Amino acid sequence: MKRDVALWTGILGGAIAWLTSFEARFALAPLACVMQGKLALYIISLLALGITAGCGFIAWQQWTIVGKQWPDNADSTTSRIRIMAIGGVLLSAMFIIVIVAQAIPEVMLAPCD
Repeated sequence: MKRDVALWTGILGGAIAWLTSFEARFALAPLACVMQGKLALYIISLLALGITAGCGFIAWQQWTIVGKQWPDNADSTTSRIRIMAIGGVLLSAMFIIVIVAQAIPEVMLAPCD
């Protein structure tokens, strides 16, 4: 049960963190314009990066526990764990790239642009 939660956290955690940060930054953009400061937007981006990296680390730990091997064609629990763990690591890496890409305008543009 704990392993399944960890595997699903690795797979879905980055997506949920990205979606939440995307919505929060969208909602706080007018406030950043009025206040002429983007500290809240930076904090949201950093939190999303940290959560996504943590989810990727959890998935990597699960892959390490069952042995760092690629999944084979066997219909076994170990193959399922390896597939889910590797998927979690790759998805977390992808969402880290997406979160960084969406933070670039926050760094480059003025608050009201």
